[in-house]
Formats: sequence, C-alpha cells, structure tokens
Amino acid sequence: MKRLLFSLLGICLFSAAAAFVTYLVVPPPDRSVKCDQESLPEYHVCLSTVRGWPANDVLWVDARPREDWERNGVKGSILINEKIDPEDWGWEFLSRMNESPRSKVVVYCNKTGCGSSKYVADLIRKDHGQDGSFEVVVLEGGFKSLAAEKGKNKTP
Repeated sequence: MKRLLFSLLGICLFSAAAAFVTYLVVPPPDRSVKCDQESLPEYHVCLSTVRGWPANDVLWVDARPREDWERNGVKGSILINEKIDPEDWGWEFLSRMNESPRSKVVVYCNKTGCGSSKYVADLIRKDHGQDGSFEVVVLEGGFKSLAAEKGKNKTP
C-alpha cells in the first residue's frame, strides 16, 4: 500500500513538473480575432480598420446588456440595445452626435454573430442615418476583439 502511494505521489510530482516546464516554454494561445476587411459583409468592419480612423470621428455604441456596458464598455460609448425603447436612446444618440459630430458609428455586442449589433446598427441607420452624414458599421468580433486587443496592453 505504501509503495502504491509513493508511486502515485511520484507520478503527480512528475506531471506537475512537466506541466510547469510546458507553461514556461510554450507561448499562450493567440486569442486575437482574425479579420479580413475585404471578406466582410457590407456594414461590417475590422477593429484594425477602426483603429486607423481618427478617434474623435468614432462614436462607440454598445449593444450588449446594461450590466456588461457598465462593467467594461468602451469609454465614452452609449448603450443602445434591443430592450431600450428607440425614443429613449434617440435623444442621447442625437445629442452626442450634435455635441461632437462624428463620421463613424461603430456598434458592437459580445461576439461575432450575436445579432444585437446588426439589429441596433440597422435601427440607427433607419432612424438617423438616412442623410449620409455618418456611416454606421458593426464591429467584427464584437467585444471579444476589443478584449483581445486590451489583453495586448491597449485600451478599448
């Protein structure tokens, strides 16, 4: 019985040492969101493209639940999601656009394909974007792409 316990202890120690060495040698996985602007559907944009625009030309719109926006939304963003009455968000949106006119509105939700950002972007386009004074786009990869970038020591 003692021999069995010592054997198990040896196997555990060996496994722990091997795991530690692997941790030191193997780099962490790449968690970035791969994005090719040319292959995206209309009204979708890569984060790298957004970062090429002047920051003061972009209004960020968070289409996630309020709790997520309050916890880690992009600084200066506004919350517009499926649960907010368009009459409630319309005033804030228009006041932000009038206070500092922007040429780009970037909508994001939790991840690629979540649907909320596309719905909100379509709503903004329908209600406020008919005159062509600004472009409304959906961020490919959603908040996941922002979080991956932040993991590389940048701020959303």
